[in-house]
Formats: sequence, structure tokens, C-alpha cells
Amino acid sequence: MEWTTLLSPVAGHPMHSQRLSIAASFPSGHSAVEEALSREVTAVFVGYPYYYLRGYYRSVLAAPAFIRRKLYRLALPSPAMRIVDLGNIQSDKPAEALEIVVNELLRLGHRVVILGGGQEAAHPLFRAVAAQEMPFTYTLIDRKLDLLDTISMEEAPYRRFHRDMLIDNSIDVTTHGQIIGLAWHWVSPAEEEILHSHLRVPYLRLNEILSDPNRAEPYLRLPALVSMDLGVVRGADAPSVLDAEPEGLPIEVAAKLMRFAGMGYRTDVLHIANYLPLKDGDRRTAAAVALLVWYYLEGRVNPQDDFPAADRHNLVRYSVPVAHSDIQELIFYQHPRTGRWWMEVSSIMSAGPSRLFPCTRYEYEVALTGEVPRLWEIIQLTMV
Repeated sequence: MEWTTLLSPVAGHPMHSQRLSIAASFPSGHSAVEEALSREVTAVFVGYPYYYLRGYYRSVLAAPAFIRRKLYRLALPSPAMRIVDLGNIQSDKPAEALEIVVNELLRLGHRVVILGGGQEAAHPLFRAVAAQEMPFTYTLIDRKLDLLDTISMEEAPYRRFHRDMLIDNSIDVTTHGQIIGLAWHWVSPAEEEILHSHLRVPYLRLNEILSDPNRAEPYLRLPALVSMDLGVVRGADAPSVLDAEPEGLPIEVAAKLMRFAGMGYRTDVLHIANYLPLKDGDRRTAAAVALLVWYYLEGRVNPQDDFPAADRHNLVRYSVPVAHSDIQELIFYQHPRTGRWWMEVSSIMSAGPSRLFPCTRYEYEVALTGEVPRLWEIIQLTMV
């Protein structure tokens, strides 16, 4: 593809010793982009300064600019890190341009970080991942479900982007959704009914993550797309967002989740959405976004080499009897070095081989009481 037709390069940033800036290149021109992408790259940055408001897209170039300014001043997590910053999407059809660019980057085998933009961008990112023609999981980190049609144009489409993804008939690959951070005071009864009766996806409520952030790790181990609404972060730590709230994830917990995503087996695309730079006078929220991206990169250069072998010989097996009408025991596996857990699940409604699903020690401990973990019940619904 001709990169220069859809991307506007950035001028670059001052290089500072042992800062992230020295790991980045800012290619300008088609040949320079092709050359930069031909090397081994930790992540590719793409600025997306577009926000959908009152029926049209508005370009806010300050969003990726402020994030870059804070991000490139942070420490270099590894001398082996290499970043290619392609600049900003520039198009009168920004969502289509974003999908095209990310689709091509994924085809070339890169992992992509999107800087800026509203959360409605999750839909073209979802389509770009689906274009790789492989089944995939996506994880939304959000306190809302974003499922229902909106009343006013001011709300659409970022209040229904998840619904648009679910009913996109052009997607013909198998997808599995997961949600982290739901705050029940933002989930209406109608949405709760959809969640439990129709979506049937694994989810964690905000209070569950606050009680134990490690419970979110399995939800970030496998997804190809992670879309985070910055509004899920506590308003004191990230005030310049859509609908900032006093309750939310402390920035330290949100950063831990981003590190989990970086260490995941297949986090191909990361988008942290709904940063509003025009409200960010002290750049505190830009610094929060930069911190989250940094921890994702730090996870990328410190991966966990614990993917289950076909015969599971690299895992320790645990059999736990449970009180359930359809099964007598649950099988868990743990990697002896990294300590990460998996749960073996076979469908009780149809024949077929068992599958391993990421879980935590929490699910194992619930099973030790004789109860079946909620995660097992939800997975059963998805296997119908």
C-alpha cells in the first residue's frame, strides 16, 4: 500500500539518553516506511486524532501529540526495544483509513498501538483483526457495555460501538468477547439482560479487579484486540476523559493490566480511547496514557514463555472434585515457573475435545470448596 496517502508523519522528538525516544524512528515517505517496517519491531505507533461528535468526525491533533510528548520522555525499558512511529491517520474517511492501515500492519506481522481517538475506533480495529481470517478474542476494558442504540446524535456511535461489532455481518470469522471493569451503576437492566441472556461472555466487575487485579490477567492473555476506555481509570488519575468519575481503576492497577496485555500471547492491537486533550491543561491525563502504553511495551519485551504444549507436558496437572450434576471433577493446570493457570473445559452439551482456558488461582480455590467457578459456567454457555 501507499503509506503516504493515509498517514501524515510526525517530525520526531528530541533524543535523550536512556529515554524511549532513542528506540523510536519516524519514517517519512513510502520507501522510508517500508524500510523501517522490514526490521524486527517491538511495536508500531499510529496516531488517530479523530473523535465522532454530533454526526461527524472531528480531528484533534493535540491528542496523539500530547501523548507522544509524555511517552517519549519515559525511561527505555530495554535496549533491544525498537518502535516505528508512522505518524497520524489523515483522511476524510478516518475510520476506513484506520482499518486499511492496521490491516496491512497486521498482515506484515506487527503489533500496533493506536494513540488517541474515541472508542468508536474499536469497530474498524475489530474489522482489521478479523480481516486476518483467523478466529480471535477481543477484550474490552470499560465500565460500560456500549450495546444499546442511543437517543441523541451526541451519544452515537461510541455508546453502541460494541453492538455494531457484534452485528457486523461482514465478519465471517469466529470471535469471542471479554469485558473487564464493568461498573454496575453504568449497566442498565436492559443491558444486564443482554449480557447474561445473549452475550454470554466472561466478564469481571470493577470491584472484583479492585479486590484482586491479578484476576484480570487471564482476560488479557489471549486477545488479539484490547480496547480500553480511559474513563475506567479513576478520575483523579485521568480527569480529561469522557464522563470522568471518582470511582475507577487506580492508575497503578490500570498499568498492571497493560503489562498483562503486553505479556499476552497475541495482543496485536492496543487502543486506549477517549482521551480529551482540550480539557487536559496540566497534561496529567496525557501522562496517564503514556504510562499505560509504557507498561504495555514493558510487557512486550518481557514475555512469558509458558504456552501450553500440545501434550501439556510443561504444565502441572491438578484434579479437583466438585459438586455438580454434570461433572465430577475439574482439571486445572499450572506452569511451574511462571505460576499462570489454565482450566480444562469440555462442553456438557455436545461432544468434542476439551479445551484449555486461561484462569487464575482464584478459580482453582473456588473449585477446592466443591463449587464450580463462574468462569466455567460462562465458558459452557459460549460452547453451546
